[in-house]
Order: sequence, then C-alpha cells, then structure tokens
Amino acid sequence: MLYKQSVREHTLELLKKIMLVPELFPFGLAGGTALALQIGHRLSVDLDFFGKKEFSASELVDLLYSFGKIQLLSQNKNIVVMQIDNIKVDFVNYRYPLIKKQINRENIRLYALPDLVAMKLAAIAGRGRKRDFIDIFFLFEYYNLSEMMSFYNHKYSDGSELMVARSLTYFDDAEQDEEPVLIKKAKWSEIKEKIKQEVRNEYI
Repeated sequence: MLYKQSVREHTLELLKKIMLVPELFPFGLAGGTALALQIGHRLSVDLDFFGKKEFSASELVDLLYSFGKIQLLSQNKNIVVMQIDNIKVDFVNYRYPLIKKQINRENIRLYALPDLVAMKLAAIAGRGRKRDFIDIFFLFEYYNLSEMMSFYNHKYSDGSELMVARSLTYFDDAEQDEEPVLIKKAKWSEIKEKIKQEVRNEYI
C-alpha cells in the first residue's frame, strides 16, 4: 500500500515516469518521499534517487528531457540535482550497502524502512532539518532507538553512533526551518520531547 496523499499528484506522475526508464532501473527512491509513501505521515515534495551507478548530468538530461522543463541546479562526481517542472530531483551514486532489498509497490522501487531509518540518522548527524526529526518521531511507531541505531551501524561502518545520539537532541538549527505539512498530527514540542526521552532511555 502506498500513501499517495503524501505526494502531490504532479510529483507522483513524474515519479512513475522516471521509474519506467530502463537506464534508471538501478536507482530506487529514498529520502522523505519514499518514507512518506510508506508511512503516510507528512507531505513530501522532492524526489531523491539512490543507486550504485555512475552517470553524468548530460546523460540524465537526455533521459528525462521529455518529462518537463529541466533546470540543472548542481552536479559533482556522485550527485546531480535538478528541477523538472519545478520539482526538485536528485540522483546519487551511493556506495553504502542496502540493509534490506528494495521493495516494489505499483512499479515504484522504494528503499525499505531500515535503510531509510539509517539514512535519516546520518542526515541528522550532518545537520538535522526539522523534517528529519519529524520523520524519526513517526518512525518510533515501527522501531525503538536501539533498533534504529543497529540499522545505522549496519549501513555505515565508518559512522559514529555517539555523534548520532548527540545530534538527536540538538534542535537549534531545525528551529529555524519551516513546518512541514503533517498528515498525522503532532506538535513540535511533543516531537522533541519524545526523541529526547528515547535518547535518555538508551544512553543514560
């Protein structure tokens, strides 16, 4: 089952088109949109594709030009960021292993929840956005913090669990972010307190 109300109709249409491009079969959808489609907690607007495949921006533009107006935003060896009809789309050549095989729902290839949990924790360890903390809060309906950390350690052998634990209770940067549109309701104060409690239970 996909929670399609978590993605705008035009974004979902673009996602389905990209999934049908044979050259892009190595890529699966990750990020907030992959998570929202699976747990239905908030509206998500970006498309983040991850896979072990080298590519160039020009190759991607050639594959996707018929889907709408493309604006290239940034590129380097492993990441290409673009907008297609004002929808932000990322392609990432990603070297980290999958914890669990990608799932396929209605011909949409999605990273499974254990991988999305690990990637969210890595994002928070970098610079946690409000939406990342919100995602973790709703993921507590599926996993406790110990399980989440085991996913993180499995995926990132070069990561730091201690850094993640500290970052989970640092909200200063996130306070400045816009509020995501929530489908399942929760207050920001409630979200912060729940995460802090989980960290206290696990590490203190």
